Amino acid sequence: MDESRLDDSERALLAAWRAARAADRRDPVEQRLLETWRRWRERPATRPLWAAALQHRLGAESPPVPATGLADRDGPIPEAPGRVLGMLLGGAVGEFVALGEVGQRTSALLFALEGLIRAHTQARASGDGDPVRFALSGLRRWMHTRGVPWQDCGTDTAHPNGWLVRERLLHSPRTDEPTMLTALARIAAGQAPGSRKQPINSSDAATAVPLGALAALWSGDPGTVFALGGDLAALTHGHVNGHSPASVLGTAMLWLLRGNPLETSLRQSISGWQSARTTFAHALRLGRLSPAGAHPGPANLDAMQPGRSGLAALAVAMRVAVACEDDFAAAVRAASAHTASSAMLCGQLLGALRGPTAIPAELLDELPITALVERIATDAAAEFGPYPDESDGWERRYPTTDAAEPAPSTTDYRTGLTAVPRLAASRDRFLGAVLGCAVGEALGIPVAADSWDEIRSRHGSDGLTDYIPAGHPSGRLGSDTQLLLFSLEGTIRANISRRTTGTTDPTRHIQHAYQRWLHTQHLSWPRAAGEFLATTPEPDGWLVKQRALFQTRNPGRTMMRTLIAFAKGQQPMGTPEQPASDSSGSSAIMRAVPAALWSSDPAEVFDVGMRTAALTHGHPTALLSAGALAFLVSRLLAGEPLATAVDEVLGQLAPHSGHEEVTRRIGAAVRLSREGRVPPADLERSLGTGSTAAESLAIGLHAALISDGDFDAALPVAVNHSGNSATTGAVCGSLVGAVAGARRIPERWTAELELHEVIERLALDAVLEFGPRPPAWSDRYPPT
Repeated sequence: MDESRLDDSERALLAAWRAARAADRRDPVEQRLLETWRRWRERPATRPLWAAALQHRLGAESPPVPATGLADRDGPIPEAPGRVLGMLLGGAVGEFVALGEVGQRTSALLFALEGLIRAHTQARASGDGDPVRFALSGLRRWMHTRGVPWQDCGTDTAHPNGWLVRERLLHSPRTDEPTMLTALARIAAGQAPGSRKQPINSSDAATAVPLGALAALWSGDPGTVFALGGDLAALTHGHVNGHSPASVLGTAMLWLLRGNPLETSLRQSISGWQSARTTFAHALRLGRLSPAGAHPGPANLDAMQPGRSGLAALAVAMRVAVACEDDFAAAVRAASAHTASSAMLCGQLLGALRGPTAIPAELLDELPITALVERIATDAAAEFGPYPDESDGWERRYPTTDAAEPAPSTTDYRTGLTAVPRLAASRDRFLGAVLGCAVGEALGIPVAADSWDEIRSRHGSDGLTDYIPAGHPSGRLGSDTQLLLFSLEGTIRANISRRTTGTTDPTRHIQHAYQRWLHTQHLSWPRAAGEFLATTPEPDGWLVKQRALFQTRNPGRTMMRTLIAFAKGQQPMGTPEQPASDSSGSSAIMRAVPAALWSSDPAEVFDVGMRTAALTHGHPTALLSAGALAFLVSRLLAGEPLATAVDEVLGQLAPHSGHEEVTRRIGAAVRLSREGRVPPADLERSLGTGSTAAESLAIGLHAALISDGDFDAALPVAVNHSGNSATTGAVCGSLVGAVAGARRIPERWTAELELHEVIERLALDAVLEFGPRPPAWSDRYPPT
C-alpha cells in the first residue's frame, strides 16, 4: 500500500487499527477499512454515529469548546454532527414521504439554517450576529425560490447571494400551507416581522415548528434555545400554538444532540411550556403504552389531538416517535397520516436520536436533495464546531451581507492569528495567555516581598497554592496585568491604524495607551497625556472608562518615572537605540505579550516585543527578555510545543548584542526543568529571585516547562520562592495559558479574578481585530 497518498485522518485510522491488531497485519483488511472510511466521508448519511465519534478522537489535538449546542462542559460532542445530519435528513425524508416531493418545510428550514450559519459567521467576525434577523434574510431567499421575483422579497440588493439559492432542486412554486409565504409577503411589503410579543397574525399552523430544531445549534443553554426556537417560528406564525411548539422542539433537540434518550429529552423539553404540558405528557404516555410492533393509525392520532395546529403536530410526532423509536420508516409513514408537519417533526426527532443510518437507504435514495442536505449539514457542523472555516471561500458561500459578493480584503500583511492553521484554537490560546498573566500575578502579589521561609511559615509546608482572601474578589490585579491590558489596547488601535493608514510600528499607539494608564494612577489627563493632549483632549477609548482600573497596585519606579518624564516633555519615546532608562527590571516583560498578535513573522514579533519594553526600559537584558517572551507566546499560538519554542528563541537571541545573560538564564531554566520540581532554595540559586527581567522569565519558564499545561501544578512553583513572585507568576501563567488555552484554566482561578470580564472582553476583541475579518469598532478603539 502506498501510504504517501493517505491524508492525516487515514494515517491516524490505520495507526489505531494496527495498534489494536499488532499481531495480524493483513493488507486486504486494511484496504477494506480505508475504503469503508472513505465511503463514510464521501457520504456522511451512511456513517454510523460511532464512526463520527472515532474520527473526532483521532484528531491531532483536543479542540476548544465552542459556545454552541454542539458542545458540553467536557468539550465538543463527537456524535453531535452526525445527529445534526440525522435531524436534517430525517425531517426532509419525513416530509417527502408525506408529500411525495421536497416540500416547503424542508426548503424553508434549509434557508433558515443557512441564515443561522451566516449569523454565526458574523458573530465570530464582529461579536454581533442576530440569528433571528439572519434567519429572516434566509427565508426571504426561500421566498424567492417559491417563484416570487427577488425585487418583491423585501430587499434592496440586485440579486440574492450565497450558494443555496442557486440550487435548482429547492425551487418550486408549490405550497401546501400558505401561512409562511403570506406572512413573508407582508414583511416584504413593509410590515414588521412577527415576534412572540407582537404577533404578525393569529395563525396556529405547524409549518414553522420544524425551524425550532435549528435553535439547538446556536447555544448550549436550554433557556436561550427555548427562546430562539419560538422566535424563529414567531416570525411568520403569531398564535402561541404556532410558535411555542418550536421552542419545545428546540430544547428537545438540544438534549438529543447530547446523546440523551428520546423520552428523557422530550420530558425535559415540555417543562418549559406549562399550559401544554398535559397534552404532551398524554402523547408520551400513549406512545410508551403502544403494543410492540403496533403503529398508531389516523383515527388514533385524530382522537388523541384533533386539529392541525403546531401543538397538535408536535404532540402527534412525539407519540409516534416514542411508539416507533426503532423503526424510522414506520414512524414517518404513521405520522404522515396526520400531516406533513407531523411527519417532518417525527423524522427530525428520530434522525437526531439515531443518526442518519437510522433512515432506510431506499428512502435516502428517493430523496432528490440528500447530497445537498449532507453538504449544508457538514457546513453547519463546521461553523458551530471548534474549528470554523475562516477562508475567503467560506465568506463567498455564506456572506454576512446582502451584497452580491463580499468585498475583497485589502490587507496585504499577515498577523499572528491569520497565518495559523487552526484559528479557533489559537484564539483560545491567546485568551489563555492574557488570563494566565492576570491569574499568575494575582496569586503571587501577596508574597512578592516575602522570603520562602516567611511564605512557608504563613501558608504551610507547600507554600501558597490559592488566592489569599484579602478582599473581594480575592484575585486582585497587579500593575503588570494593568499594563498588559493597556499594551493590548494600544496594539489593537495600532492595527486599526495599520488597516487604514498603513502604520508599520505599534509602539506610538502603545505609548499613548501607557499615558492613559498613567492617568488611572491618579494623575489628571492634562498632566498625564504629554504630547497626545493636542489630539486627544480627553482620554479616549473603552478601556480607560473602566473605573475599576483606577487603582494603584505598586507599579515599578522605572515605569512611573519614565512615563511622567514623557508627559512633562522631558524625554522622547524610548527606543532600543535611544533608551529611556538603563533599567533591567522585570516590569518590562509582561507588556510584550500582545506583540505575538502583530505578525506571523517570529523575528518581527521579537522586535516589536523589544520595542514595547524599550518605551520605559533600556537595558539589553530587559529588551531581550521581553522579545523572548513575545516570541515564545507567538510560537505557542501557532501550536508549537513549549520545548520547541524555547530551542527556537535561543537561536533568535544569539545574534543580538548583550544576549548572554538572557540566554544563560533560559538555558538554566531548561536544565533545571529536567529535574522536575526542585526546592525553592535550589531554584533561587540557579535562576535568581525574579528581580530582573531575565530572572523572572527564567523562573516562569521553568515552572511552565515542568507542568505540561497544568495551572495547578505550575503556579505554585512560580510563586513559592524568595523573590518577585508577582512577575514570575505572571510569566508562568501566560506561558501555561498559551500552551493549554483558556478553556483549561480551572474555574477556581477565574471565578475570583478581579475584572475577569474586562480582561476576557479585551482579549476576545483583540483576536477579532487580528483575525481575517476585523470589525468596525467605532469609538470603542479609535485609531489615535
